[in-house]
Amino acid sequence: MERRVQFFSEGIPMAGILRLPDGLAPGERRPAVICCQGFSLTKEVWLPRNAEALNRAGYVTLNFDYRYFGESGGEPRLRLVPQAQVQDVRNALTFLETVPEVDASKLGLLGISLGCSVAAAAAGTDARVKAVVAVAGPADLERVWSNFPDFAKFRAKVDAAKREFVATGKVTTISVPRLLSSDPDTCALLVKDAPHFPTWKLEITFESLADLFAFKPEDVAHTISPGASLFIYPSEDALVSKGELTSLYAKAREPKQLVALEGLKHHEVYNDGRGFEPLMKHTLEFFGRYLR
Repeated sequence: MERRVQFFSEGIPMAGILRLPDGLAPGERRPAVICCQGFSLTKEVWLPRNAEALNRAGYVTLNFDYRYFGESGGEPRLRLVPQAQVQDVRNALTFLETVPEVDASKLGLLGISLGCSVAAAAAGTDARVKAVVAVAGPADLERVWSNFPDFAKFRAKVDAAKREFVATGKVTTISVPRLLSSDPDTCALLVKDAPHFPTWKLEITFESLADLFAFKPEDVAHTISPGASLFIYPSEDALVSKGELTSLYAKAREPKQLVALEGLKHHEVYNDGRGFEPLMKHTLEFFGRYLR
């Protein structure tokens, strides 16, 4: 069963889709997983299929729009502030504690791409997360972009845009495919699928890149424990290197796992990509061990 829900994160309305598994007995409570989408995505894009697979395995799931995106509130629109998204996830955990069908002692996170980074940071700052699956996301956002040509000049422009935003409230936007141009296959998938999702815009505010560059989830990876962590990376990922996931894994404490999806690229872990089934196999085995 699927129902639209609303909760509030620091007073900002959050729009979500709560899915309940079939066969719930009256008064029964089940483990719940929040699905954390990636860079600029909204709750309808790609991860509902992951949620449905979790539902079939007996989990309650929640997909929601972060602040500034989709049907959630917040102004200016399209600000991608991962630190705020972490807070939104933590407030989503609090919302799940109010859902009668949820066992609040068994809460997990599944995050892919930037959602991986957000999920890892949320798990590292909130002890309610008993298990997190973090897939193909950066451990240090500035490190990922610092290899781009003329990064120092680009960073100076970002810092200037942040100063203008703070002083005047004015924002400009930048194309998401431009920012992810190191991975043409992922960019092609974004451009192909975006027209099918009316609330999804392939742009973010330029000033919010300053917040992205300051986001380093590896700094809190060690505090995910005693919660369990599973880090998954596609071996041929052109967008997020293997080193980002191995850094998260190295800094995390037991119980933890690291899994390579051999021969797969970043975009192939999504939706109908050939990495979806192996990703969900590992995810369900892991949650079966730590959320049941």
